[in-house]
Amino acid sequence: MRKRYRLHLQGREHLDRWLVSYADYMTLIFALFVVLYSVAIVNKEQYRAVIEGMTQAFNQIPRSDGLLEGQGKSLLDHAVSAAPSLLESQASPAPSLAPITGTPVQQDGASLAAIDVQLQQTMGSLVEAGVVKITQDDNWLTVELSAGLLFNSGSAFLGPNAAPVLDTLSGILKPVDNYVRVRGYTDNEPIHNEMFSSNWALSAARAEAVLGALITKGIVPQRLAYEAYGEFSPVADNSTEQGRLQNRKVVVAISRFAWVAPAPAQPQAQAPAATVPAAVDSEDVRVVTLPGGGIRITTRQD
Repeated sequence: MRKRYRLHLQGREHLDRWLVSYADYMTLIFALFVVLYSVAIVNKEQYRAVIEGMTQAFNQIPRSDGLLEGQGKSLLDHAVSAAPSLLESQASPAPSLAPITGTPVQQDGASLAAIDVQLQQTMGSLVEAGVVKITQDDNWLTVELSAGLLFNSGSAFLGPNAAPVLDTLSGILKPVDNYVRVRGYTDNEPIHNEMFSSNWALSAARAEAVLGALITKGIVPQRLAYEAYGEFSPVADNSTEQGRLQNRKVVVAISRFAWVAPAPAQPQAQAPAATVPAAVDSEDVRVVTLPGGGIRITTRQD
């Protein structure tokens, strides 16, 4: 009877173990609600100070209502316009002065007006024929070359008429130090051949061909770069043959800013040559017998 009672008590102990897990679970639930309660307590004054600082930074007028009162409109009622001081500093140029070509602006190059005069004098007949167009603004002097003047249809190999034109152009550009950008354009007629998969590839190949010709004629490569626009920057209507003819071109754009050659490296001071000891006269060498055996070779005379 006593043994059966003992077994009954042992079974009851196993049944009460769920209380331990339940107590742990309730403890975790309590901790969770404490954390949620602490997060729910918002210091509105601190949030208001942050919002007012942001609105002042973006030239907005702070409002008393907004995110804290549940309306959520203080930052969205008006279009955000960043202050100029956030986008550009006085030390950096405006975007118009540094186009997407990445031309540095540290130093002005040769006068664009002077280069324009030379181009007009040497290429005036081509300008009158309508195959070359020269324009100038504050930052660029552009020479538009008709693709038909330089290349055959659908080709990026320079034709026989290209050599004299590029010779004249490089002869004017070589003495100056202005940056040069070669830009390729095409019309929107699809092209699919063994060499070019798209008009973009064709425009890039033509611009590269002109750039390579300028390098072979002595233009410093550090001044040069080429850009490809394909059919996506037309200046005329592609629905007409005349418009497509105007859109097929290569533009040599001369920047007002100059490439500055790096300063030559200063020669490093050579370390003084190690002093080589003079050869010892064999007559001054003495062989001394040491006590207990052994010898010592020395040049000392004492």
